[in-house]
Amino acid sequence: MRTCSRNAYKCQGLRGSEKEWKHIRNVRVPPVPTIHRSTPLFLKGENFTLSCSVAYQPDTVVNLYWVMPTNVRKDSVIASSNDKEIHETYYKNITIINATKDHGGNYTCVAKNNCGEKSKSFVKQFLPEARLKLTPLNRKNPIITKQRIVKINTELEDYPPANFYFLRNNVSLPQNNKFDFYRHPQTADVILSIKNTNVSDSANYTLVVSNGYLKKNHTYELLIKAKPTIDFGPKVDKKYEQNTQASLQCVVTGYPLPEVTWIFSNGEDQTMPSTQIYMHSKYQETAILDIPVHASGDISCKASNSEDTAVETRRLLVYEIHNGFGIRNREKSWFSENEDVTITCIASIYDFYSVTWLGPDGEDLRGTNAVEYTNSSFSLLAKLKFSQISLNHSGLYTCQGSKLNSSNTESEDINITVAPLQSPIIKIPEDDQAIEVVTYQEVELTCQAEGVPPPKLEWHKDGVLMDNETNAKIYIHEINRTIVNSSIRIDRLLEENQGTYECLAISAGLTATRLYTVALKASSYELYLSIILVVIFVLIIVVLYLMWRVRKDTQFRKELKASGLLYFNEGATKSLNPDLGIDEQADLLPYDEKFEFPADKLILGKQLGAGAFGVVYKADARGIINAEETTEVAVKMVKKTADNMYIKALASELKIMVHLGKHINIVNLLGACTKNVVKRELIVIVEYCKFGNIHNYMQRHREVFIDQLTDNKEKNLGRVNRGFSSSSGSTGAHSDYFASCTQDTDHTFVNTANTNRSTRKDNQNQQVEFVKVSEGYVQPEWRTNYESDYSFDGRNPRPLTSRDLLVWAFQIARGMEYLASRKVLHGDLAARNVLLAEDNIVKICDFGLARSIYKNDEYQKKENCLLPVKWLAIECMTDRIFSTQSDVWSFGIVLWELFSLAKTPYPNISPAHLLQWLSEGKRLEKPPYADDRLYNVMMRCWEQKPTSRPSFSQLQEILGGFLEDNVRNHYVDLNTAYMDTNVKPGGEDYLAMVCAPDYNNLVTPSPHHYVNDRSFFPTTPTQIDEEGYLQMSPASRQNIFSPRAQDMKFDFDSRKFNPRVSEASSCGSELTPMLTLNNLPARSGSESDHEGNASPYLNMCPRIDEEADDVFETNQNNAKNALNTAHTNPTYISLDVDIEKKPKDIINSYINVPNGLVK
Repeated sequence: MRTCSRNAYKCQGLRGSEKEWKHIRNVRVPPVPTIHRSTPLFLKGENFTLSCSVAYQPDTVVNLYWVMPTNVRKDSVIASSNDKEIHETYYKNITIINATKDHGGNYTCVAKNNCGEKSKSFVKQFLPEARLKLTPLNRKNPIITKQRIVKINTELEDYPPANFYFLRNNVSLPQNNKFDFYRHPQTADVILSIKNTNVSDSANYTLVVSNGYLKKNHTYELLIKAKPTIDFGPKVDKKYEQNTQASLQCVVTGYPLPEVTWIFSNGEDQTMPSTQIYMHSKYQETAILDIPVHASGDISCKASNSEDTAVETRRLLVYEIHNGFGIRNREKSWFSENEDVTITCIASIYDFYSVTWLGPDGEDLRGTNAVEYTNSSFSLLAKLKFSQISLNHSGLYTCQGSKLNSSNTESEDINITVAPLQSPIIKIPEDDQAIEVVTYQEVELTCQAEGVPPPKLEWHKDGVLMDNETNAKIYIHEINRTIVNSSIRIDRLLEENQGTYECLAISAGLTATRLYTVALKASSYELYLSIILVVIFVLIIVVLYLMWRVRKDTQFRKELKASGLLYFNEGATKSLNPDLGIDEQADLLPYDEKFEFPADKLILGKQLGAGAFGVVYKADARGIINAEETTEVAVKMVKKTADNMYIKALASELKIMVHLGKHINIVNLLGACTKNVVKRELIVIVEYCKFGNIHNYMQRHREVFIDQLTDNKEKNLGRVNRGFSSSSGSTGAHSDYFASCTQDTDHTFVNTANTNRSTRKDNQNQQVEFVKVSEGYVQPEWRTNYESDYSFDGRNPRPLTSRDLLVWAFQIARGMEYLASRKVLHGDLAARNVLLAEDNIVKICDFGLARSIYKNDEYQKKENCLLPVKWLAIECMTDRIFSTQSDVWSFGIVLWELFSLAKTPYPNISPAHLLQWLSEGKRLEKPPYADDRLYNVMMRCWEQKPTSRPSFSQLQEILGGFLEDNVRNHYVDLNTAYMDTNVKPGGEDYLAMVCAPDYNNLVTPSPHHYVNDRSFFPTTPTQIDEEGYLQMSPASRQNIFSPRAQDMKFDFDSRKFNPRVSEASSCGSELTPMLTLNNLPARSGSESDHEGNASPYLNMCPRIDEEADDVFETNQNNAKNALNTAHTNPTYISLDVDIEKKPKDIINSYINVPNGLVK
């Protein structure tokens, strides 16, 4: 052996203290390394491994290493080997991590020693994207063959490696002994193998391939050639009744699809085409032949194609009677005496060899003169004959047939009845009749006769036999076997029709007659002419009146329909769609007459507000509430000159309020005047809120605002300096915001009670006022513009504090939660639509009105209609989707208004750019009088995704947690009496029948496929109101909303949201609490009121003069009335049971009957 190197190596082995040396020298050239098979392709980001190995050789040391492409970084390669150990095979593996384009190229594995080196290369190719390509290797499609084994090959180029499967006629193809599919180990082609093929294997075979990136398919049509086969039904004779239509069918299978012909053989062959052919597939069809049955013979179905011809034959047998045996006209078994009678029994010659009759006593009548035997082409006949049948021949006779090739017999009975002779008599009329009629009168002459045999009736006129003439019709009717009825009907009696009519009854040679003498009455031509003219004149008057009345009613109904008043009282509840919200179909609700209030008991006062279509007045209503003789109310009405959409909107608002139920924090319905609603006169009576909307109220009280949440004294606009915070309870309060009181108070306040107004002239040149809720901003014309009529009369306004704003926010959330639970959408929630009543109670107004106006075609076509863009959620502006979640967005804006003291939102952003600004994720900055936690609540309300916003139930829990327990519980208790009126049993809750306006339902397709229309707001509107209202663009279509939502139950336990109990500071209550704390009701669950203990800090806080502003004063008369505790309106009776804390098991039991409404 040649020595390749002089270098020597020694190997040392140790075992304890023993040593052994082994000298090694390279004397062989290293073997060629082996690169184990790997896919040559890779994608960006993949990991791949290359493995190289050489076989172990004694006395030879081999160094195994990889040479990689130039641009491969070492930190992307992980190498592994077993060169530290002795094995039969040495290997060197490299793994590329997170491969890129630089890892493509030539990878060389080198085996080297002192005698030389050997190498093996492998190319890795970078693919910019996944690869999937199918190439059919079968040249023809469809594939037509008669081979027993069929293989369908498809070339597949794929990376990453793909998974595949086959479909047979779009149904997954299983792998079994017949069907097998796999990839060829060398070519990687996909092969489908079908064994033992037959014509039923003809189908579309689809190869479906997917590698996680791409998915492709290819379909092969396989057609297996086959000889025809015929399914002609069971191999039995086909039997049909004579002179009927036979329908024969045979199912033919084969490819090419066979041609079918029919052959009928009866001494000679008759070829016929199919009547109908139904093709089931390319290899199977059903051929149908319809032929009349007149003769017996052989019928054959013949199928031929290029492969062969097949024939199936059946015998076609003719029966003369159903099932081949029976008595002809068996139902005729009644005969009259002396009548000649023949009764025939029939038996098919294909099934019977003999037939005979048996008498009533079972005697075989064969061989007697009573039976005559004959044969026809298809049957054996046995005729039972009676010459002048007598009464003795009555009885049960049996026809009996003996079957071929069997000892069995078949029989059928007939019960013969013979009636004795009876002379004919005429029963109607009983006597001859003389009839006198006028010309053109309708006349009917009736004759009824009885006899055995049944009599034959004839009519003679003046001795001449009659037949059916033009104006005289003869009708004959057999009532039973012995009575016959005949009549003559003359539609218009003329002079030639008068005369003598004779009815002649003939039976067994005997006759009976009856006469009718018909004569014309003498008449005056002038009299008839006068009568005719009068009748014509009256008819013309009636027709003209009816046309006028129908036209008037039609016009009236059109006007009512346009105003939404067509079904005002009764409604159309059967038309309520459970997939639509109540705002879409409020006009279908019925009106409750119990809310009707006499208009003469209503005394209008000063005007509180006005819009382009309606006005709101303060009024006194006598007797509308039991506890009060006269009650101050607010009255809403629509001008007669207003468009139909406005009267419809007010009617819809009334309908919703009727069925809504009552709540302390919404403006509740007290009554309505609807008697003249058909004249477009509609008056809605609601609760009166003394202090108007909170937007104007906050503007007037900015100068006396006390900031209790922030530490910046410069933000304190009022003359009262902030003192120190303290708990409102003796042992601490469960609230994040405590009450405050102030020392060294300066009582100098600024009166800001004046109201900004602008005027314009309406169509009648009358001065109409529009209330401005911000500088340069005018409300939409359909709003009520409710303004306070309250004035300070020279007194200083009462201070407004942060806790007042929190209390208002809490109440608004509770009111909106109630509206949401009753499936009512507000659509325009803003501070201007929240009213302030006595006892610091706020009420939400104008709910359910906005969308009914927004979507009205007439409103959309107007050029100057305004939209409250700055209060709308993003989805309202982009998709015109109004939902409870969009009301939550508006509530967030209301919070911002509260804690900015009625500032205009987005003051530096025009409405045209607002949508883009919001879509970029930008939101209003924190208002100056809110802290971070309140601002966090606002930001949650302004989530871009509607379903991420909190519900009103969650909002009232959060805001309730910011208040002291006794303050929060006080406002909860105020609603008890309202809820009591809602849960009284009786009445139908129609609001429960419709869907809640939840966002999820608006974007989920319904079974009716309602869709939202294109974006409601134009990208660049033509006219813009700079203070936040956007002009509506004309629209020709209305969106259809299909809301659906689930209601939520509110839990007032604020400890769930604020588990900590804060330490109380040194002062007990705020400067001027909205409710005097020692007047608040005791709560068993409140630590501050436990055992009747009052706060020890109350006396430390000086109070502001309460004569300045009575917005927070409690009605003393109500306070003294035990039945009107803690309520501004004595209609509602306070009960001891707190329903909101102890809910009753009542579902959908709202009723809407006001206490004390006029009976």
